[in-house]
Amino acid sequence: MIKKDKLLKQIDELMNLEKSLIPLLNKHMSASLFFSNLKKDEREEIVGYFQNQVIAKTKHIEILNGIKNEVVRREKDVY
Repeated sequence: MIKKDKLLKQIDELMNLEKSLIPLLNKHMSASLFFSNLKKDEREEIVGYFQNQVIAKTKHIEILNGIKNEVVRREKDVY
């Protein structure tokens, strides 16, 4: 079991982690394309992979935000 305030704190930490990963993924995408001699189709594959990761992180943030809002809304103090 976990108290409401601790759960909210952990959700915030997860959201911050997900948010911090997005710029990191973009940086790696740029670096991998800049320093490589990849063919066009290989570059497109890499861009697609990193874009999918960014989309997944954004969806995770949205889901965590929804969970957080639900926890805040409820009067329940133990989960």
